[in-house]
Amino acid sequence: MNKRFTKIICAIVASIFVFGVIAIAGCAQYYPSDKLTGDFDGNVKSNGGFAVEKGEYVYFINGTGVSTADNEYGTPVKGAVYRISKTDLKNRNYSSADKVVGNIAYSSNYNGGIFIYGDKIYYGTPSTAKNSEGVVQNSYLDMKSTRLDGTEAMKNYYVQFPSASYEYRYVAVDGTVYLLYVATGETLFDEESGVNNLHSYNTKTNEDTLLAYNVSSVTFDSEDKTNPRVYYTMNVHDYATDSDYGYNQIYTVTADATVDKFKDKLNKDTVQGWNDDEEEGEVDRYINCGDLVLDGIGHKDYIGNELSKTPFNYNPEGKEVNETINQLSYTYTIRQYVNGNVFYTRTTTTNDNAYLFSIKTGEELKPIENNLPNADAILNDGSNAGSYKFLFKDGALDGVIYAESSAITINKVQSGKLNPATEKHETSNKYYPIVKESGASVIGIDGDYLYYTVSNNIYRVDYTGSNADYNKLHSENDYDPVQILDLSTISSWYSPEIIDGYLLFASATANMSNYNYVMVFDLHGENGLLSNKEIRELNDKYAGIKDIIDTDEGYGDTDKYPTDKFANLSKTLWYGFYDGDAEYLEEYAKELNDAREEDTDEIYSEQTIAEYKKFLTPTAENEWKDYTATKKVNGADVYANRRDYYYSVLGVMSDEDKDSYAEVIKTNYLVAKPEEEPEVGWYEGLSTLEQTFFVIGMVVLGGIVIGGGIWLAFFLIHRKSDEPTERRRRIKVDTTDDKEIDVYNYDKEDL
Repeated sequence: MNKRFTKIICAIVASIFVFGVIAIAGCAQYYPSDKLTGDFDGNVKSNGGFAVEKGEYVYFINGTGVSTADNEYGTPVKGAVYRISKTDLKNRNYSSADKVVGNIAYSSNYNGGIFIYGDKIYYGTPSTAKNSEGVVQNSYLDMKSTRLDGTEAMKNYYVQFPSASYEYRYVAVDGTVYLLYVATGETLFDEESGVNNLHSYNTKTNEDTLLAYNVSSVTFDSEDKTNPRVYYTMNVHDYATDSDYGYNQIYTVTADATVDKFKDKLNKDTVQGWNDDEEEGEVDRYINCGDLVLDGIGHKDYIGNELSKTPFNYNPEGKEVNETINQLSYTYTIRQYVNGNVFYTRTTTTNDNAYLFSIKTGEELKPIENNLPNADAILNDGSNAGSYKFLFKDGALDGVIYAESSAITINKVQSGKLNPATEKHETSNKYYPIVKESGASVIGIDGDYLYYTVSNNIYRVDYTGSNADYNKLHSENDYDPVQILDLSTISSWYSPEIIDGYLLFASATANMSNYNYVMVFDLHGENGLLSNKEIRELNDKYAGIKDIIDTDEGYGDTDKYPTDKFANLSKTLWYGFYDGDAEYLEEYAKELNDAREEDTDEIYSEQTIAEYKKFLTPTAENEWKDYTATKKVNGADVYANRRDYYYSVLGVMSDEDKDSYAEVIKTNYLVAKPEEEPEVGWYEGLSTLEQTFFVIGMVVLGGIVIGGGIWLAFFLIHRKSDEPTERRRRIKVDTTDDKEIDVYNYDKEDL
């Protein structure tokens, strides 16, 4: 690879080979699709997750599609991108959703989802191309876009990833949308084992830029997924010894960068190990369009290795490098990038404590001077800071929230520092647990509320209180954590999102775990968002349904509801709770009762059906007097003893999944039909011994018949072979009397 071609890779180049395939968006054609109507203007919120709000609509991935599903355009329902209007959300018309993208929106890296810029939605989808053997190449991910009205859905792609696990972001700079992505294991220079490279693809010009070659790590903004600036670490290579130095560097770059900052700095005078005999070499592969943020070079490295000849290090104007380098060499690890702050740890050759530091975006870059001493560390051990939820006040760091083994803890900044773990105690107002439960995992923050999961069940707590607020038992306020009904989310997909006051999550609730469609819980109450106290009241009401169905306080009272007269009542009511088909149940009950043997109890008694009808229509006079409230859900009145009164599927289930779900709740809650015994023939009616003798007899009889047939055939053939030859060859003579012929007068020569 000569230097000229290498530099072309870093410059903007149309039709660059990416992962062995060409980015061909410039030749893109579109799938035919119906045009949606509506207002497509408005601000965008929550960009980059599985649900994005723009103007009057919420656009969302309709459940957890898989890469191996049929992805022919227009076919997918599950995993396709739908929209629902905020009006329909408010009116609980949850199924009034329109399909926007007829492909599955998919990625196995859940840090990036769907993005909206202008009038387009951007996403990744499994490839539908086939190889020479006709096998669909659905392990490849095609990065595409579609207009918000459903038109101009790309057939081709901007870039194709060979794996769905690549991390990416769609970002915008001055109105141009870029696809930032990390190509892991990429072999641009025919490496035996590839390296990780940072790319930026311009969707307007269809040009790909290699921003940095052979990066160690790349860190995107953890909250603002539209941020075009990224940070990354790179090792510094000693080409003379073909090994890395004992330190690394932090760089930053934006998606619109195009200039390799080192293309004019690499030559035989600046790089030790430059090969004078050839124009190509490993050093020629160094490509980096970013700016140096921190340089981990140490004084000993500089003096011992004569690094003044290395062009990759920081060299301040007017100073000798050795005047500014007076520390040990550092190895940096970027832990998180959020709210304009880069949080990183660094270790030295003599100290492996992961001291946590931060640097702000926009500060003057002083890669050596900004290597602050340990006394200015935010925390002595920041090795877990990648999972911290950082809190800010007036733009400054105010604290962090993170999960420990038995609690979720808040650690507040005091005099610019976080408190060390050894100083946490029950009376501390700077470092204390806000949730005292094992196995908790932080979802995120919305307003003053922290949302988290325990065993995938969703909880909420106000995180803004003092230590004393969380030590009050049964305080019945927002500082007392509360579980939200029985909402359960799958952990192997995008995190739950709160959009315009609605909690959206991929459902793993009862009977839904095999489907994982998005479900919605309305957080709105009469006076704004529901308080934790109101959620507890809702929980009590919800739990009361189970109490009536299953406990001695309700239908479990066998004196009042004897099981012989109220057959299969409990499960029948659960069937109704999960939106069972009442008409089907009555027909099914009649079918089973009619098919039962005489003098046996009814499978579904009249009393059971009567109580089921009471369940469907609660009144002040029956067991369901506390559940007479109704809500309009998908256009129907739903009573408070039905699941859809509390939370529902958002979007559209495929016909196959709807039928399957209906069968699941039938199987789980209805009595199965008795298996019909097959008709028994005369042979099946014989005992095993009789069947054995019958088979033996048939074999013997068959042998006799076959043997006799063979003998008869042999006899006939033998008899035929004994006939005289003349007889067998005789000529048939016409003996019809012809008076004009004297048959006795002939000459022997005529014979």
